[in-house]
Amino acid sequence: MRQLTSRGWRTLLSRLRPLPPRAENAYATHVPVLVGLASIRRIERVLEFGCGHYSTKTFLQRSVFPDLKVLHSVENDARWAATIREAVKDDLRCVVTVVDGAIGNVVRKFDLETFDLIFVDDSTSAEERAATIRALASLMPANPWLVIHDYEIEEYRRACATLKQQFTFKAYNPHTGLAANRKLTSELRTLDRRLKNNSSRLRPDNVDGWLRVLRT
Repeated sequence: MRQLTSRGWRTLLSRLRPLPPRAENAYATHVPVLVGLASIRRIERVLEFGCGHYSTKTFLQRSVFPDLKVLHSVENDARWAATIREAVKDDLRCVVTVVDGAIGNVVRKFDLETFDLIFVDDSTSAEERAATIRALASLMPANPWLVIHDYEIEEYRRACATLKQQFTFKAYNPHTGLAANRKLTSELRTLDRRLKNNSSRLRPDNVDGWLRVLRT
């Protein structure tokens, strides 16, 4: 009998345990995770690959990230970057940089160790985002947490394979992943449980509701 590889087992399990329906607002399912993570670790500097209304604005919301000093958002869509710049133009903590070509190609230009959290939600294809994740993982950053949206995609999880620690938040579909080269706190499991317990009554973009649930 032919033995299944570890990848084969993951593929089989994904078929036996299909994902639940996508959340009504699939673009915001990482928001509750970000709210929770900000209560677990002091986060002063964030690097964001792929900016957006539901990530960039959440990082800049002082009630969620009270310690934030710098948000550096990187985008390769100039029009979208202009939209986000307009949305956050009064906040001097935020810098939006536009790059040419694939975002994965510019990862090495940043000093990753100066950031506490790196958020990855870039590109219009899974291949390009996986390349961004692999570029980050290859540098083996010791300090930052890597938070990755759409983590139910196996290619993204494989791209994190060289990192020592991974955790998946599954309260909503799409999932949100957390990867790091430092030991992850046991508080993550508590956070995951609270997200699951409240996901049926709170929309993922209900920031005030999640603040009440997760900061009590």
